[in-house]
Parts: sequence; structure tokens; C-alpha cells
Amino acid sequence: MRALRRRKCPVDYSLCNQTVTVYHWDGAATYTRTVIHGAFLDFKKTENVDKTGSSEVNSFLLVIPGADVPVAVGDKVLLGEGPEVNSREEWAALIPVKVPGLVVVRYVDPKYWNGAVVHTEAGG
Repeated sequence: MRALRRRKCPVDYSLCNQTVTVYHWDGAATYTRTVIHGAFLDFKKTENVDKTGSSEVNSFLLVIPGADVPVAVGDKVLLGEGPEVNSREEWAALIPVKVPGLVVVRYVDPKYWNGAVVHTEAGG
């Protein structure tokens, strides 16, 4: 019997057509801003109603195709091209309550195909 093996990744990245800005702080004094073209950022709101009241939960999914992992836990991601961040005060002012479209990464999950990273999923 012949073994069939796919030659290319079975995932279609045609929806990865958005621009996002990833902000990273190294914990000391370096703030990095990376603009990524060809990403997918999706927001989701879930409402739960029970006898004690209702609650809302906001979450997101970020997909970045490519072999590198350009995002880490704790990074801030903004939909579109965002401004530069050069100081601790600017970093502290960059919060989701004040900046529409900004999210904070809670998990990073690289996805593999044939032993190599093909895209990175991040969310929170």
C-alpha cells in the first residue's frame, strides 16, 4: 500500500490580511515596537447569564504565519499600525481600557507542520 503524504501545509492563510503592532518590554528599559503585515486578529465577547446576574468575557485570537514566533506572553497587540513607545509612562498608558483595539497576550502557542513552525497563535 502506498503512503500518501501532503507536500504543503493544509492551513490556508488567506484570512491573514490585517496589520497589527506588537509591543514588547524586556523588563528593564527597552521597548520594542514591531509592525506585522499579514496577521489575523479576531475579537470575541461571551455573555453568561445566571440567577446571580450576568457577566461578560472578552477574548481574542491572533494568528501570525511564519517560522518565527514574534510575540510573547505579556506583549501588547494593537490592531493597525500603532505609535512608538519609548518610556515607562507611555508603556503604562498603553492599556486596553484607554486604547481601542489593544489586547494583552496571555498565551502563545506555536503550531508545527512536518517539524517546523508554520504559524503562531496567541490569545487572551
